[in-house]
Amino acid sequence: MKGKFRRRSLRIATVSLATLAAGILSAGCSSAPKSQPKQAEAQATKKVTEGEKAAVAESTAQKAAQREWCSYLEALYMRAVEGATEWPKRSECMSASTLAAPEMLQRTARCSREALDRFEGDPFTSEYAAEVSRCGAEAIDSVEATDAELTPFVAAICGRMSSCGDATYAECRDSLEAGLGPHLERAVGAMNRKGRAAFRVCLSHLTCGDLGNQLVGCLEPIMDGLLWLPG
Repeated sequence: MKGKFRRRSLRIATVSLATLAAGILSAGCSSAPKSQPKQAEAQATKKVTEGEKAAVAESTAQKAAQREWCSYLEALYMRAVEGATEWPKRSECMSASTLAAPEMLQRTARCSREALDRFEGDPFTSEYAAEVSRCGAEAIDSVEATDAELTPFVAAICGRMSSCGDATYAECRDSLEAGLGPHLERAVGAMNRKGRAAFRVCLSHLTCGDLGNQLVGCLEPIMDGLLWLPG
């Protein structure tokens, strides 16, 4: 085997958590717009149906994207192991449940495979690792969350800051839009439903004091779980 099939060589670039941590305490938040009770009641059934359809669509896209990612890892393994005829981890990879949005995962897989096909020699080098990191960074930059998708996360962060007396909703909203908004857009955009649910649960447990580090603590395990990598 050329080199070692190791996790470190496959790490992708993620959002700048250091920047997020440094600025979060000065950030502001905005409360989510409230729907009228009658409107919510009238659209309840429709929302459930649309939500179920969206979940099914994402699940299908997720499996397809994971298949592409596993195919890339298999190609990498075949390059690294002389004489190999199959990748023993393929089944494990295909059944893995990750936190990456399908589009982000697919973009990363395709870019990484193209980089591997272009790269000559041993792929377990710093030069190739840099190429894979570029693929991950570009994939994350391409999947920004919409304002509607960000609403529950912004409301959770800003609600906590407001209750702690650190900022008003208006101050929070203005500060996020001016500084930290893009980081949250990319981070949430890179997550699938499972990742976003985990992020919301973590945000619901925020406490007063050192909010920046708490937010980083919520994001780090999710960003680390975007891609499945062989152990």
